[in-house]
Amino acid sequence: MPLYEFAEGSLKPFHRLRPGPTLYEQEIEALVWADLEAFTGESLFPVARQARISGGGVPDILALDETGRVVVIEVKRDVDRGQLAQCLEYAGWARLTNLDEVAGLYDGGRPGHRGVEAFFRDWQDFTETTTPVTITPQPRLYLVARDFEGRTRSALEFLKESSLPVTVVPVTIYQDPAGRRIIDIEADHDPTLPVTAATVTRPQAVTVNGRRVTVLDLLDADLLQPNDSVEFVRPRLGQHYEAVIRGDGTFELSDGSVHQSPSRAAMQAADLVSYDGWYAWRVPRLGGTKLHELREQYVAATVTEVPEPQKLDRDAPSGDR
Repeated sequence: MPLYEFAEGSLKPFHRLRPGPTLYEQEIEALVWADLEAFTGESLFPVARQARISGGGVPDILALDETGRVVVIEVKRDVDRGQLAQCLEYAGWARLTNLDEVAGLYDGGRPGHRGVEAFFRDWQDFTETTTPVTITPQPRLYLVARDFEGRTRSALEFLKESSLPVTVVPVTIYQDPAGRRIIDIEADHDPTLPVTAATVTRPQAVTVNGRRVTVLDLLDADLLQPNDSVEFVRPRLGQHYEAVIRGDGTFELSDGSVHQSPSRAAMQAADLVSYDGWYAWRVPRLGGTKLHELREQYVAATVTEVPEPQKLDRDAPSGDR
């Protein structure tokens, strides 16, 4: 499908960039590492990029989710059977690893956030626990790529149908004559996690019709108001941060910096390597309601308002349809 920008009364085309090793294996991988939430739709704890694991192999990105599951993210131009097999080998390693080994690989990507000591400090901040959450032997795999070879796509569908935790994230990049780029991330961002008695998971009602709910949606629905003040309180540490939600859905911190998502704002405010901002920010005007609660209200109201699709009677005359 052609992609255009509508500007000054005319259409300005964007063309699809041809993939190359620099574009995907370096540029896209760097973007994923810098903003895991944008590509996965969830707040993950970044562990390492290009880390050499025991037994051989160098996964592109390693992360953890809040339940202690290892998340392996591979970024490729095109995924063939050999690369899929390699990814599954990384998942096999993740099933057998432990928290000490993961801590030894830690490189949060920011000064002062690397090494074993920094890992345990940052991991406890991320999970909000005084005792580190241990590794759960149920790894997850994300494949970020432009395309997937035919048989590989069939194999991936089989893995997903078998309820194996594999998520495919097709990514396409477009560029206009002026060099501006648009990245199309084709994923619904609604991961499904198995719930066990020993696992605490947060509600996953984050999408409507396959599209992730944004703060701007809450503003449009009058669940939030422009210039609403929000606060992020960490009582155990005696920390308190404030921000203002602007009319375009961005967050302005007290230092004047502006951030596109609640998570980026929370991470910047508290100097954290990762944090789910939807669970961090409260709205004092609404009695301390958290953003994730407003999101759940929005999803529930939107789903309720959507009518059941009408089935067409293929045998009826065309005028009766």
